[in-house]
Amino acid sequence: PPPVAPPGTPGEYLDGLPIGLGFRVPMLVMSPWTRGGWVSSEVFDHTSVLRFMETWTAALGTPAACPNISAWRRRVVGDLTGVFDFAHPVYGVPAGLPSTAKVIGQATCGPLPNPVPQDNALPAQEPGTRPARALPYQVNGNLDRFEFGPVGQITAWFSMTNQGARAKRPAHFSIHPHQHRDTTAWQYTVDPGGTSTDYFHIGLGHGSGQYDISMYGPNRFLRRFIGDASKAGRAIEVAARFAVESGTGKTAIWFKMTNASASPVTFTIRSNAYRSDGPWTYTVPANSSREDFFNAVAYHKGWYDFTILADSDGTWSRRYTGHIETGAPSVSG
Repeated sequence: PPPVAPPGTPGEYLDGLPIGLGFRVPMLVMSPWTRGGWVSSEVFDHTSVLRFMETWTAALGTPAACPNISAWRRRVVGDLTGVFDFAHPVYGVPAGLPSTAKVIGQATCGPLPNPVPQDNALPAQEPGTRPARALPYQVNGNLDRFEFGPVGQITAWFSMTNQGARAKRPAHFSIHPHQHRDTTAWQYTVDPGGTSTDYFHIGLGHGSGQYDISMYGPNRFLRRFIGDASKAGRAIEVAARFAVESGTGKTAIWFKMTNASASPVTFTIRSNAYRSDGPWTYTVPANSSREDFFNAVAYHKGWYDFTILADSDGTWSRRYTGHIETGAPSVSG
């Protein structure tokens, strides 16, 4: 989902409704400094072109600033400089361009002889991967804890972080409760080195403990938390973090599995993509925790996608999907 400013953000709301960012559309940048089929998943919008012009004119010594871009949009949206590699231009005419010797008639460019699609189906995604520019975020998120109050009150607390050496720009998150609430997403903008926390009511009148909540961020970042805080899953949790694994010297994703119950719990970690091995099982004794790592950077260009289950509660699951940034070019997902 495209980022939306938190309610009340100056310059981003009209008659109580958010202006944007709006639906995502592709943008092609053609220059000697973008040759090679590179992809950038940094957050951009139409104001990014204006921001690029600001940066360019400032570099020329004749700065031209646009007064119509909100402060929030300047924080969240990039200025397009991240798509360029000015140190390694590729000059010359690309091979394989169609001949311009023959004029192409208008009839050739129209829908005929191919019929106009009638089912409005989404096109098939182009297969394979592409080289990808490094991104200025390092995002993570977890369901931290449950708090239990009187008269069936239960709150689920979430944390969102944008921390580490690769976090150079603010990252935008949205949290989507899928049941027992309206479908309006909650919006958060987290500065570099920062964190944000919030809670959702999941108790009496809000699912009586049942929850299904997704957290989204840039570049396919996803966390999904499913369960029932009135069942055995209330006593177990998983927390993800990023840290270097000494065997490879590369950053890995680490999962800490905590069991606060009075009986052992077996956690199962399954790979949804990027890895074909597993699953991996871990029996965690009562009132204990256990941690393990998965080498996303060393073997999978930083990509990961895991689902974690527990034998103590069939309603409980956690999903962790995303990309670990290293400051170097990578590949698309």
